[in-house]
Amino acid sequence: MDILIPDRWLKDFLKTKASPKTIMDKLSLCGPSVEKVEGKGKKAVYSIEVTTNRVDTACVYGIAREAAAILPRFNIDAKLKKLTQNKNLRKGQVDIKINPSPKYVNRVMAVVLYQIKNDKTPNEMKQRLEASGLRSKNPAVDITNYIMLETGHPTHVFDYDKIKKGGLTFRLSKKGEEAKSFEGKSYKLSGGDLVIVNDKDEIIDIPGIIGTKNSVVDDNTKNVLFFIDNNDPKLIRKTSMELGIRTNAASLNEKGVDPELAQEAMLRGLKLFKSICKPKEISSVFDWYPNPYTGKAIDTSLEFINQKIGTQLNKNDITKHLKVLGFDPSWNKNNLTVKVPSFRAKDVNIAEDIVEEVARMYGYFNLPGKLPLAIAQNFQEEPLLQLEKKIKEILMMLGGHEIYTLSMVSKEQTEKNALKLKNPMGRDAQYLRTNLAPSLTQAAQQNLSQLKFIMFEIANVYIPKANNLPEEQSKLGVLFQGHEYTYAKGVLETLFKKLNIKFNWETTNSKTYEPQTSLIAKSGKLILGQMGKTTQNLIYAQFDLKSISQKTRNYALYQPPPKFPPQIEDYTIKANPNQRLGEIINEIKDTDKNIAKIELLDTYKRNYTLRVYYQNQNKTLTKKEVKKARESVFKTLGSDLVE
Repeated sequence: MDILIPDRWLKDFLKTKASPKTIMDKLSLCGPSVEKVEGKGKKAVYSIEVTTNRVDTACVYGIAREAAAILPRFNIDAKLKKLTQNKNLRKGQVDIKINPSPKYVNRVMAVVLYQIKNDKTPNEMKQRLEASGLRSKNPAVDITNYIMLETGHPTHVFDYDKIKKGGLTFRLSKKGEEAKSFEGKSYKLSGGDLVIVNDKDEIIDIPGIIGTKNSVVDDNTKNVLFFIDNNDPKLIRKTSMELGIRTNAASLNEKGVDPELAQEAMLRGLKLFKSICKPKEISSVFDWYPNPYTGKAIDTSLEFINQKIGTQLNKNDITKHLKVLGFDPSWNKNNLTVKVPSFRAKDVNIAEDIVEEVARMYGYFNLPGKLPLAIAQNFQEEPLLQLEKKIKEILMMLGGHEIYTLSMVSKEQTEKNALKLKNPMGRDAQYLRTNLAPSLTQAAQQNLSQLKFIMFEIANVYIPKANNLPEEQSKLGVLFQGHEYTYAKGVLETLFKKLNIKFNWETTNSKTYEPQTSLIAKSGKLILGQMGKTTQNLIYAQFDLKSISQKTRNYALYQPPPKFPPQIEDYTIKANPNQRLGEIINEIKDTDKNIAKIELLDTYKRNYTLRVYYQNQNKTLTKKEVKKARESVFKTLGSDLVE
């Protein structure tokens, strides 16, 4: 969360002569990160990054409190001025019924201001709001925004005349209920959202997030209800994200604002309303706070703190570092008990949190620069990752280009049983894919300007399982554009050869591929994957990484070279369209045991030149034996042989 704070506003609560540049540098070393300072002198504005756990620093006073603690560590005089003078509020009932929900609401404060002047916001307030990223609307609304930026607690203001006939009741929304924002935009609630309704059960506010049109303060407003509510952060976050409303108030409230801060915000608000809007009458202050902060304490020790930080700090140093941050430390010999202030109750929970506070105030830059002792261990990469790396290297060597695509696809790109996301990024990313083919095909269509290419991806697909999480299977998808089928098949055969996998192709019929183009790669009885030609005139193959890993070898099995020479003959055959060359070659091999190997030498249309090796491992073949094998070849080829 990033906030903007004018230096002049910061100096209302931070008494120091330090320059904005100095404050930026020192604050960043021990506290919130100040990204930059824009402008000079009175126009200087800090841009500060506030981490989610430190909502107490997401305001002017919170940063002033941090700076007042940190600057003296660098011998720079700095003192924190009080936010308010802690005047006692005149508490009692207001002229409207307020019904908080103890289950979802931590605290509610309210006061009615009658006959206000709501015509002109002071120039300095306008300038500070605009420098902080908010636009001025009218004095009453500007005061609530000003208090939020200054104290860190969001506040709200209702037009009292629009709501006084009905009470304010906190409840959870029903599914399908609608609320119209003060800007006139309608929001449909999913149910279970915290809302405030009137006596007619109409929604008049989405507390902690945004006001509604039917209770908004405008230029004609005369009487207002100044309202502060502190609610369940989880409910605020849920509603804000579902509706897509990311107001400053929502960003603060969802992080858990300190309920104790409400009284400071109320006092500050009353002071501003009196000076700017000049109400003629002010009611008592309603304050519903069923579970006030009673404090919590964390136990640790001198030894624990020094052991974690790597220092030899004494008890006085630790006490000083904690006290300036608002903690209350007390020692019992070397054991330490730290009382946590309410504004740090959300993020300081264990002894290590106390160590962190001491370390940052001591200064991370002061910590000893010692490398931790470690024993070097042999690192063994996971076998499947090693295989992936090897496959990628082989395919790139063969001219392939690796791509990365999203795991989420559209409804048209997946199968009927694919899992649908509850909160998809868009129509094109609603389902978890069960196949890599649609993703690679889409990528190919986006690169049709390239006449020839090979692209591949190794990624997970997600197979649904009943009443369980989906099964993640790692797949290799390879797509060929502009290449002959035999070339694509040869690339895949080379891949398996480099992986030292013995396999064979088997023909199959598949709806995925065009007729008579589908092949299954099998190693023994294990199916490795499938290839074929798609209807888009692309050649696609997909293989299972787990199956490949079971059959791959790091080294090829050694085969001694044959002792006896082969006799080699070339034949040209003409295959008809219904014949598969692989089937012809296998059929020739089976005709005689002395046919050791057959290679494809050349191709022209449907004419294939084959080189046949006649060879025996135990002796040199005689002419008679070669003749017998040759006649078997002639008999098998028959009329297909080209003379």
